[in-house]
Amino acid sequence: MKLKKAASRLSAAAMAFVMAFAALSADSPDMIYTYADSMTELEQRQQELAEERKEIEKQLSEIEGKTEEYEQYIAEYDKKMEIQEEQLANIAEQIALKEQSIAELDKKIAAKEEEIEEGIRLFKLRLRALYVSGNDSMASILTGSTDFYDVLARIEIVKRISFNDNKTIDELNDLVITLNSQKSQREEEKAQLESKKAEQEKHLEELQETYQNHHETKEMYEKQAEMYENRTDEIDAEEQRVEQEIQEYIRKQQEELERKRKEEEERKRKEEEERKRKEEEERKKREEEEERKRQEALANNQEYVPAETEPPVTEEEPTESYTPGYSETGFIWPVPSVRNMTDTYGNRWIVEEQRNNFHKGIDINKPNCYGEPIVASAAGTVITASNTGNGYGIHVVIDHGDKIATLYAHMSSCCVNVGDEVAQGQVIGYIGSTGYAYGNHCHFEVRVNGQHTDPLNYVSINN
Repeated sequence: MKLKKAASRLSAAAMAFVMAFAALSADSPDMIYTYADSMTELEQRQQELAEERKEIEKQLSEIEGKTEEYEQYIAEYDKKMEIQEEQLANIAEQIALKEQSIAELDKKIAAKEEEIEEGIRLFKLRLRALYVSGNDSMASILTGSTDFYDVLARIEIVKRISFNDNKTIDELNDLVITLNSQKSQREEEKAQLESKKAEQEKHLEELQETYQNHHETKEMYEKQAEMYENRTDEIDAEEQRVEQEIQEYIRKQQEELERKRKEEEERKRKEEEERKRKEEEERKKREEEEERKRQEALANNQEYVPAETEPPVTEEEPTESYTPGYSETGFIWPVPSVRNMTDTYGNRWIVEEQRNNFHKGIDINKPNCYGEPIVASAAGTVITASNTGNGYGIHVVIDHGDKIATLYAHMSSCCVNVGDEVAQGQVIGYIGSTGYAYGNHCHFEVRVNGQHTDPLNYVSINN
């Protein structure tokens, strides 16, 4: 939307110029003012572009800061997720070990349970055998014994076998209980680890979600930065178009002034020819009248006395009381009291905005230079003298003929008007910081056929 508005404003300015130029006749005395109005529109557009660029640079700076901030967040969350994933891997290993331990216990329990089952089975068989044998078994013990002590010994052996079977079974049962207790403990520990793992997985999901949010936010800022950078490129192109329009306007103004100068010269030439023609006619009339009077005097035998004639009064050409130039180029330093230059013509780095910029002129300043007088670098006609609301602030443009114009910007005030004829060295304004300026100074440009060029090819700090 901004692009469409900007394009429409630029088109409107160009159309206004074309219509204004076509509508006015070549003899219109208001042509220079029309040009000044059109120039104002272009310069205002230039200021809008400068302000938009400044805002974009600010936004870019903020976005770059935020992008860096989110890059730090992402790096931090990368570390957190690595730690979290390592913790999860550690817990998974612990769970695997618990599961392995539980599996081994299951095997031991199963083996012991088999031993118990086998022992019980054998014990049951022996009990059954004893039960089935009944008294016969006891009788066989008695009849098979050699004496009473042998009977007692055999009975003791039977008791011991029975006791040993019971003891073995009890021990096995105790071992199974112990193993089951260990298994329960392992399963409880496993359950705790699985619960901890679930918590850690949830925390990891939260970290991943936060990471994704930061990543998406970073991508958003990167897209915004790309959009602003693209807009900066568009502003560069638009500024070039506006600059070309300004060059065209200045060139047209200079052509118009040159046309008027030639018309004025032609008018004066014709007036001079007319004056001479009339003088010649008057002279002839006087001579004819004198001849008539002389002939009448001769006819009347009278003495002829010629009339005294006054020499014709000729109108003196007005002379311009311009201060003679003392520069080989015919241009003088525009601020005689300030012999200091901080910025030259060409590419420069603007610290306040942290960007490169092409400087179309030179900056002249010194401490406490506010209000120092600015003078016309050469004689000429003022074609702009106002604060048009653009980056130049209060500024003056003077046409010097031969397609050369000078521009003096950021004045605190100017003391000439559009259409004024100014002499070289005449005060035209005073140093200030109006418009797009960082501190008090005089921004000075030299334009040839509307195109900016290095002012140091025309002025010297020593002249």
